[in-house]
Amino acid sequence: HIIGYCPAVQEARIKRHKQLCELLVEEAKKKEWVVFLEPLLRDDNNELYKPDLIFVKESQALVVDVTVRYESKLTSLKDAAAEKVKKYQHLKNQVQELTNTSTIKFLGFPIGARGKWHPDNYDVLKELGLSGSRQEKVARRLSNRALFSSVDIVHMFASKARVVDCN
Repeated sequence: HIIGYCPAVQEARIKRHKQLCELLVEEAKKKEWVVFLEPLLRDDNNELYKPDLIFVKESQALVVDVTVRYESKLTSLKDAAAEKVKKYQHLKNQVQELTNTSTIKFLGFPIGARGKWHPDNYDVLKELGLSGSRQEKVARRLSNRALFSSVDIVHMFASKARVVDCN
């Protein structure tokens, strides 16, 4: 509850999410990807969507949505990745229009709140053009950032809990 949903520490969760996205953007730019940060896209029903990142290079676009999830069961991260793909894949035409690309991939990028790394995240790093050793280094940085931020959030909650009702 605290790490993922508690309103008392929402600002810290948003900051953690932003830091993780920034690390991915940093790596993508090194590989000469054009990056769209949180583009606003309307679907055919005029509903607004805001995927975290769209990476564009030549004729390819990667729509990547980052999420930090508590690893409550073995499939938590796999489920989160599938959920993100399902949420945005119907926006293919809108992404095509925005990016002028012919190949579009939708990818969830879940990281465990306790630092667990989802193996499929390597596919995203590979698509961005990172070498195997760079993928390992970036995976460690992202996992550590998620874990340490979660620890900070718990500490923040503990200090706020004395004065704020979290329910």
